[in-house]
Amino acid sequence: MPSHLRRALLTAWLTAAALLCGPAMADETYPSKPIHIVVPYTPGGVSDTVTRLVMARLSERLKSPIVVENMGGANGQIGSAAVARSAPDGYTLLVVVAAHAINPSLYPKMTYSPLQDLRGVSQFGGIPLLMVSSAQLPPTTLKEFVTWAKGNPQKATYASSGAGSGAHLVAELFTQTTGTPMTHIPYKGVAPALPDLFSGQVATIFDSVQTMLPHVKAGKLRALAMTSARRWPAAPDVPTMAESGYPSMTGGSWIGLLAPAKTPRDIVNRLSTEIQAVVNAPDIHAKLIEYGIDPVGGTPEQFDSFIQSEAKRWAEVIKKANIHLE
Repeated sequence: MPSHLRRALLTAWLTAAALLCGPAMADETYPSKPIHIVVPYTPGGVSDTVTRLVMARLSERLKSPIVVENMGGANGQIGSAAVARSAPDGYTLLVVVAAHAINPSLYPKMTYSPLQDLRGVSQFGGIPLLMVSSAQLPPTTLKEFVTWAKGNPQKATYASSGAGSGAHLVAELFTQTTGTPMTHIPYKGVAPALPDLFSGQVATIFDSVQTMLPHVKAGKLRALAMTSARRWPAAPDVPTMAESGYPSMTGGSWIGLLAPAKTPRDIVNRLSTEIQAVVNAPDIHAKLIEYGIDPVGGTPEQFDSFIQSEAKRWAEVIKKANIHLE
C-alpha cells in the first residue's frame, strides 16, 4: 500500500478512536479536583439549603469534594457573572432560581448573557408558591379575595421579597390574569413583610409553602391557592390555581444547576445523569418535598428548553406591567 494511503488511513483511524474514546476517557478522569458550586444568594435561604442537600449526595456519587460558596447580590447577577466568566471545565458551576430567566427582561445592562453564557445541567425541582391573605381581612377563598380586591382597590396590596423577585412577578401575573389591579409593596425579604401581613396592612403575598404554611396553621394567614400543578402533600385542603379557575397560574419559581456555556458535553451529561439519580433517590426526593420543592431532574436539553420558555413567559408579564430595574 502506498505510504500516503497508509498515512491517510492511520489519520482516519486515530480520529475515529478519539471520537469514540474521548467522552469515556473524560468521564473516567473527571472530577480530579474539588468542584465549586456558586449559590448567587445569601446563606440560609431555600436555594442554599437545597443546594447543600443535593451537593452532599452528589459528592458521594462522584467521590469528589464539592465546595458550596454563597456569592449574593444584584438579584443573583454577581455570582452568576463570576461563573459565566470562569473556565468551562466542569469545576465551577452555578445554582440558579427563576430570577435567572427573569433578569434579562428586568436589567438592560447586564455584564453577561444568562441565556447564552451559561447552559443547563439539570433542574433540581420546581418551587410552587402559596398565595395567602391576611386573616384580618374578610376573604376566605380565592374567589372571595378577587371580589373583595376589585371592590376595595385602595386596600388591594401585595407584598414581595423585593422588586423583580419571583414572588413579585407571580403576583403581577395574578393581577393580569384575574383583572384585579393591586399595588405592589416590596420588602427586603419575606420576614419584614410578615408583621404587615398579619395585621392586614398588606392584603396578600405569594411565597413558598414551607415559609407560609406555619403561619396559616397558626391562624395568622389564610391559604387561598397553590400554583402547583396538583395539590401539595403538606396542604391537601388548599386548592390549586387551576382548580380555582386560573390554569395559566401554574408554576412559580424553580431551582437547578448550570455550567459555563463551553463546558464539554460529556462532563455536562455526566453531571446531569448523577444529579437525576440524586433527585430521584427516595430519601432526597422526600426531603425536597419537605422543603417545598417538587423534584424534577431532567436532561441538559430539557432544562435549557425550560429556561428559554420561562424567559419568554416572564418577559411578556414584565412588558405588560412596564417593570424596569437598573
